[in-house]
Amino acid sequence: MESMISIDIKALVFPEEKEAALKNIKLDIKKGDFIAVTGGAASGKSLLLHTITSAAPKFYPCAIDGTVRVADRNVAEIPLCEMADYVGYMMQEPQNQMISRTVYDELAFGVANMNLSNGEIESRVKKIMSFLSIDDFAHRYTDALSGGQAQKVVLGSILTLKSPVLLLDQPTAELDPKTSAELYRHLARINREKNVTTMVVMDKSKEVLKYANRVVVMENGTMKECLTVDDYQNKYRTDTKIKNNLPIRVDRETDIVRLNGASHLYKSGIVGCQNIHFTLKKGDFTAVIGQNGSGKSTMLKLIEGLLKPTEGTVELFGTQVTKKNISQLRRRTGFLFQNPDDQIFCSSIKEEIGYVLKGKACEEEEKNRKIQDTLEFVGLKGWDEVHPQRLSRGQRQLLALGSVIINEPELIIADEPTSGLDEIQSRLVLEKLATLSAQGKTILLVTHDLSEAKYFANRIVVMNQHQLILDFKADEMDEYTKALVEIELLEGEAI
Repeated sequence: MESMISIDIKALVFPEEKEAALKNIKLDIKKGDFIAVTGGAASGKSLLLHTITSAAPKFYPCAIDGTVRVADRNVAEIPLCEMADYVGYMMQEPQNQMISRTVYDELAFGVANMNLSNGEIESRVKKIMSFLSIDDFAHRYTDALSGGQAQKVVLGSILTLKSPVLLLDQPTAELDPKTSAELYRHLARINREKNVTTMVVMDKSKEVLKYANRVVVMENGTMKECLTVDDYQNKYRTDTKIKNNLPIRVDRETDIVRLNGASHLYKSGIVGCQNIHFTLKKGDFTAVIGQNGSGKSTMLKLIEGLLKPTEGTVELFGTQVTKKNISQLRRRTGFLFQNPDDQIFCSSIKEEIGYVLKGKACEEEEKNRKIQDTLEFVGLKGWDEVHPQRLSRGQRQLLALGSVIINEPELIIADEPTSGLDEIQSRLVLEKLATLSAQGKTILLVTHDLSEAKYFANRIVVMNQHQLILDFKADEMDEYTKALVEIELLEGEAI
């Protein structure tokens, strides 16, 4: 069988870095292969894909000792703008890949630059939109999409190109379980029927292993091993559920959050959430689950004051949120965004962690102590002068968490903080949230991972079609299996 991708890299080195970011990688991928790539934080998974697209070194400045070939062509000799003829690539952060104002234009942009007829462009776009179930928001603005919706749109824009190679960096990280399973089934069908060579960096979902024929395990910038799926599962299978064994103490007499019939209608006429009645008690560790576009993020933004209710009211710490008091109330709240890059903007880790302390009335020595204590808590002690963008996605999420908790908020709102992270990275973030919960902080967690909700929270609320429809204790989740299957959050199996 002919080789589609051939990698022979002795070393890939970034300027001013002593250690090679990639080293000693030899990998031959045949036409029609379906390869899953896994590994720990900063192991080189995403960078490996960048070498295949030739973005490294053509976009990311680095020096490569070695060669990468796609379809028997050295990618170093192919102009970057022509790589789409060979490779369809999806970034880890989908919002960074969208360039058009509307969803339809985003899906049509790539094929429109291939000199296809208007009929062919429309046909391709409509077929992909139908598969991804995004027909209803063809004309929605891309900057109004939820994280999961954005991931669907970017994936759609890649699939319309019909490239012979697909490189997908955690393509289901922000998708609900049903859509994630459907996506992998579709990728498998493309791989099988169209013989499209597929390479996927794994997220927490094990769905990809149903369809892959090999698993590449990355470690410290090198390919540790390349295994069959059976060998990988036998060697790396973990059946132990990670649980929160720390105490969760809830003060039933004190309300931290109270939504009274709260709704939000976006200016475009799109419903964000409607008629939400919800109370969060002091010390609660509550998980919010629901499909993409069900209104989870909108509800969080109402609580944080990033959006105003078009109907109903929002109360924080026993006080109704108004334009006059929102700044004061927000100081008692920490918000951890779905994408850490949405809240990281400084040029060093120490500066990022300590930014919120600027202007506060405390001695410099006390500020430095708080910064170092926080760095130690999130596992970044000793990394003070490192640029945040040199961190892995998981490390950046921990950095974002540190920049939130250094201000000692009473309420921490975490919007999909483990999206794009593998099991090990996710566990680190969740364990930090569990520790903060045990210290008396109130945690509101949005997640697509039902096992995270069940094993870390004490309470689960479920959103569906912009409304809050279920509210139960986390350890009672198995009793709600039928209801979760009906709204397609489960495919008939208990967690």
